[in-house]
Amino acid sequence: MNPKLCTNCGKHAAKEYVRKTEGKEKKLFLCSACYEALYADSGEDDFFTSFLGNTGAKKSCSACGTTLDGFRSTGLLGCAYCYTAFREELKPTVKYIQGKLCHEGKTPDWGAEERYDTVRALVREQEETKENLERAMQERDYNSAARYREQLIEINRKLYGGEVTR
Repeated sequence: MNPKLCTNCGKHAAKEYVRKTEGKEKKLFLCSACYEALYADSGEDDFFTSFLGNTGAKKSCSACGTTLDGFRSTGLLGCAYCYTAFREELKPTVKYIQGKLCHEGKTPDWGAEERYDTVRALVREQEETKENLERAMQERDYNSAARYREQLIEINRKLYGGEVTR
């Protein structure tokens, strides 16, 4: 049987701990290092208080009414404005969980914008060619219709065959 991994760091074998929060029992699997970091000498009743400390316990969000005590006991914020209301108190928690305070998103790879523009141009050309093909068929101009059909096949090959050129 494989040992459970720590739910906090996800790296080390963990031991099961039972914590009582708001009269309910919660099971946590923590390695000894994470348990020490989170609970040792904290004297607190719950996980989030060990990060937040005791300052601002009566503080609340003006938008939704969530209190800092409420967050400490549940680990849940009430709305997006809570991040502003509890900014200073949340910084240590966010930094511990995410490793940073600033979000670093992904950027598109080089050339993505150019490829997107090329695809948009091909789609526009495809729509125009379909309209021309339909008009040629309505006018019974079968030579032009055949030419538009061949153009449409070529456009579709470029679009859906993965041959988008720059």
